[in-house]
Amino acid sequence: MNSNTLKHILHPQVPAWSTRNRLAAYSLAEFWQDWLLDSGSLTARLKGLGTFRVSLLREFHGSPSQLERQRLKLSAQARVWVREVVLRVNDRPLVYARTAIPHATLTGRGKRLQSLGDRSLGSYLFAQPDLQRQPLIVSHCNPNTLALEWCRHSVFTLEQKALMVSEAFVSDFPDYC
Repeated sequence: MNSNTLKHILHPQVPAWSTRNRLAAYSLAEFWQDWLLDSGSLTARLKGLGTFRVSLLREFHGSPSQLERQRLKLSAQARVWVREVVLRVNDRPLVYARTAIPHATLTGRGKRLQSLGDRSLGSYLFAQPDLQRQPLIVSHCNPNTLALEWCRHSVFTLEQKALMVSEAFVSDFPDYC
């Protein structure tokens, strides 16, 4: 996977983003509504399907995508810590995820976000008492060779510092639920 592949898939240049309250872009099937618009821990839900694990694809300091820059209110020169992973159930890749964390968020408790390794981000975030989450936003993925169909993103706030999580589900995800 080249350096821009996951960013390109998850953050289409001309997306059909829609919010939970205004789902005009696509008529989602009930199954997809249930999974894509669930504001709880995706990790916890996936663990309910079988043996869960995180495969770390890569972590690096880099430039945010245009969408990340916009949603996190970052300047054009801003740098972020990027974490890209695959969430697997019974060793089957079901969700690809990208997290963009502004450098200002990597202070205090946020320092731990750079050392998660194969640990789930959700298991860390949802254990934080002051965690806040903005509404989920959903779109179709750009065409891709990973068979990713739907993606969602949300901005989380921890200690009043933001980070953005984007997750893309494989097209045959319903077959594994």
